[in-house]
Amino acid sequence: MQAVVDELASQTLTVRGRSFQIYDNPVVAAGAGEFASGFEEGTLRFFDAVLPRCDRMIDWGAYIGLTTLYAASHGMEVSAYEPSRLNFQYLSANIEVNPALAPQIRLYGHGVGPTDATVELYAKGYADSGSSVFQVVERGQAVTGRSAGRIELRAAADILRRADVSGRTVLKIDIEGAEYAVLPAIAGLLAERKPWLHVSFHPFNLAAAKDPYEATIHRLRSALEAAEATACYRYLHLFVDGGWCTIGPDDRAAFLRRYLLQPKAVSRVASPQYGFVDAVAFSDEPLPPNA
Repeated sequence: MQAVVDELASQTLTVRGRSFQIYDNPVVAAGAGEFASGFEEGTLRFFDAVLPRCDRMIDWGAYIGLTTLYAASHGMEVSAYEPSRLNFQYLSANIEVNPALAPQIRLYGHGVGPTDATVELYAKGYADSGSSVFQVVERGQAVTGRSAGRIELRAAADILRRADVSGRTVLKIDIEGAEYAVLPAIAGLLAERKPWLHVSFHPFNLAAAKDPYEATIHRLRSALEAAEATACYRYLHLFVDGGWCTIGPDDRAAFLRRYLLQPKAVSRVASPQYGFVDAVAFSDEPLPPNA
């Protein structure tokens, strides 16, 4: 890959006043277009507010590396994990065309799970940003993915221990439904180390082939397990109406009773979703005012 990357053309991507190079390729251009469109507004505002308080980020589900490069442009050391072999090639190319940022970034071509394992990865299309360990997922209807090959997972808790995460670490989790298995597996470390935590939840990837009632029960059970795994944090944050809304310790129980059972519309998904949806953040201290 190195010999090829040395010859790659690149172009500049500027998002929220931060610029870096991206590999000049149609797949990367499509991902960059969505990244800069406002689709990731909540995530990027969270990074802008929190990264100045931190010294590194762990990016689980790095895809083609745009969040990784954005964090690195803040001066962060970033460890980026992407199990899809195809997406990892685009990720590597994007890092290589940024020689000023590359020394801050470490790439890992495997995923994370509750334990070490070898599993099948499924994709709905070429270089799919939603590749997951679930063969059937819900979008406009139930969609059956094609095999994208066997991938290696490494135990998430072991990774965090080796990384020596702390309150000056941002842990970003965007792993297409596997978060429901990973969060309970790292609950003890979260309680001990309290990194800033940003999770993209994908209930629509769970139980998509089941009866709607059974699917809802399964998704709610998984949401409760995620809530239990993150109960160690004092604050929960949701991105609502263009800003981050904070639920403090005194309000969390009432919030969860209302929110988890409330049907929520999710873009490009047919049925209402229950439990956590979209991006949710957790912290042991309030978010900075600029979030």
